[in-house]
Amino acid sequence: MRLEDDRRHLSLPHLGPVRTYENTKKLQRLIVTGRARILAVTIRRRGTRIIASLRVALLRPQQASNHSSAKVGVDVGVRVLATVADAEGTIVERAPNPAPLKSELPNLRRLNRQRSRRTKGSRRYRDSNAKITRLHRRITNIRVDHIHKLTSGLAKTQGRIVVEGLDASALMKQKGLVGARARRRGLADAALAEPRRQLRYKCKWYGATLIEADRFFASSKTCHLCQHIQDIGWAKEWTCDGCNAVHDRDDNAAINLARWSPPSGDLGGVAAPVKRGAEHKTRPRRAVGVDTRKRRPDTSDQNNLERGA
Repeated sequence: MRLEDDRRHLSLPHLGPVRTYENTKKLQRLIVTGRARILAVTIRRRGTRIIASLRVALLRPQQASNHSSAKVGVDVGVRVLATVADAEGTIVERAPNPAPLKSELPNLRRLNRQRSRRTKGSRRYRDSNAKITRLHRRITNIRVDHIHKLTSGLAKTQGRIVVEGLDASALMKQKGLVGARARRRGLADAALAEPRRQLRYKCKWYGATLIEADRFFASSKTCHLCQHIQDIGWAKEWTCDGCNAVHDRDDNAAINLARWSPPSGDLGGVAAPVKRGAEHKTRPRRAVGVDTRKRRPDTSDQNNLERGA
């Protein structure tokens, strides 16, 4: 597998040269100068497009361009994509949630109804399916573009970033509640775990420090003025019973995250938190199968010897 000199073709095993939609001149220059080497190529189909992902070993100088000493807390949510605040209680940024799935949901339902009226396998059925695929790709691209711009700006301008170790997969499993289906759709549309995943490698690129708070840290329902904890449910604004202060849910959580410090002095566990089920040890069990069982001693040969004697 290699890039051709015309910067428009990629040679693959068993397929030969394949024309690429994008120009490969940037990667070609790095390969020619000896700064990059192709390790593997992954081919996958996404809707009507075939995408080739190249895994490259790149020789790049590790120069930290971020020398800021500011510490901020980042709270992700559905109403607002991310709320950024510092320890003094100042709201630095409120990144709006584009909610691409919510805005394109009427068109998606219309196309699904249109496809249901077609004969499966027909030309019109394939055309309707292609339209749905393109719409899903547009929704994904809008969501990913906003999150990449947010995380890149944070990693370049902030010195220490505190994010919440949120278990997004557990939130998606809510069932039986009033409006649970619409809530799960909103959580999936916001992609709550994606900003944390991107910050893990972008902070290393630009010299920032990423701190992941404890998953069970009550950032939303803890008053940042008197530290009183109370149950607030899904309310956007709530009044503290301790000091009668009115708080915004997202702003209060971002301020508490900015003030959070690891109890043991570490970085709060940059990796994903270990779930409770992983702490259980597996009990030893007896091996099964005919070849692994202990064979009983065969007494027939010994009886025959005694009779012969």
